Amino acid sequence: MNIGRHAAIGVALLAGGFLVTACGATANTASSSSAAPGGGASAGASATPSAPETGNPGSAVTLNEDGSSLIYPFLEKLVDPLHAAYPNITLAPAPGGSGKGISDAAANTVQMGGSDAYLSSGQMSQYPNLLNIPIAISAQAINYNLPGVSLPSGQTGLKLTGDVIAQIYEGTITKWNASQIAALNPGVTLPSTTIVPIRRVDASGDTFIFTSFLSATNSQWKSQVSFGTTVTWPHVGTEQTGNGNPDMVNRCHATPGCIAYIGVSVEQSALSDGLGEVELGNAAGNFVLPTQSNISSAVSAGAGSIPANLAKPLIYEPGADSYPIINFEYIMVQKNQSSADVALAIRTFLMWAQSASGGSQSQYLGAVDFVALPSTVLPPIQRVIAEITG
Repeated sequence: MNIGRHAAIGVALLAGGFLVTACGATANTASSSSAAPGGGASAGASATPSAPETGNPGSAVTLNEDGSSLIYPFLEKLVDPLHAAYPNITLAPAPGGSGKGISDAAANTVQMGGSDAYLSSGQMSQYPNLLNIPIAISAQAINYNLPGVSLPSGQTGLKLTGDVIAQIYEGTITKWNASQIAALNPGVTLPSTTIVPIRRVDASGDTFIFTSFLSATNSQWKSQVSFGTTVTWPHVGTEQTGNGNPDMVNRCHATPGCIAYIGVSVEQSALSDGLGEVELGNAAGNFVLPTQSNISSAVSAGAGSIPANLAKPLIYEPGADSYPIINFEYIMVQKNQSSADVALAIRTFLMWAQSASGGSQSQYLGAVDFVALPSTVLPPIQRVIAEITG
């Protein structure tokens, strides 16, 4: 995934007058949260009468986060600039899988949990005080290791559809020269190499969005397997498992014949290791790569609105250029925090992360092939952020 192909695409972020002041926060011990509506804002403040109260807490706060290995590289990029903008806020992210992010946030063992999956209706009932708050939009690539395959001019990867990939993970298609794959790739001489499907072993948001895609494109998968952070996988004798996105890359690199689903935040590593990147069939019948342009096309088609509970899939959106596996990246957080300063720090981080002058700058999003939230979904997201108190 070269820099030119994945050049950052700016998405305007205009949210009810909210603007983060990147260098306005000070390191003094007095709280620099925003003033009450109608009053002047103190240094580092960024709230307006219609926005959640934000600012530099009066005491040092470390925001411990764990969860999604897809969102983790993005959060790593935000650690230093967040601390520069708000010296009393330290972001401490860690990977571990979306399932861990959800469960740890629900158990209050971390202040925030990262997840590629939104909360199900059952989880919302089980954890009524747990919020799922989008901070960016990402995507998932399908990679393979098939040495020696020559592609026609203009084709950069093997072409596959969700229906064919589902059959691979069901064990119905077992060879790379199967007729179903050959039909999608005319002019390509495919070897008889055995396919090795690699899947996540941990409770994974990547598995959630991958199986959501398979459910949207293969009726048998939808009825027999469905989707989730964990599913009962069909038995395939050659399958392997990986724990986290980096491990999926390593295992596929070490396994000729493999196919794997890998979050775009580590896709550069997959391509650097020589893995092929699938041109994936979309809802319009075209074959597309997970470029920021194609991801943004899908965002335009499907991410223009969001329900009040902020839980929304973005799989298989319409559009000639829309990449079919995209998703909101979520931060899971409790409404009620241990102190007012912790609540302030969380609100400030979430508002800063979605701001075009904060965490949604192209230098951070583009580095992991994410795109910014569209401006149309920011008001409902900010209404939920305002519910976080301490």
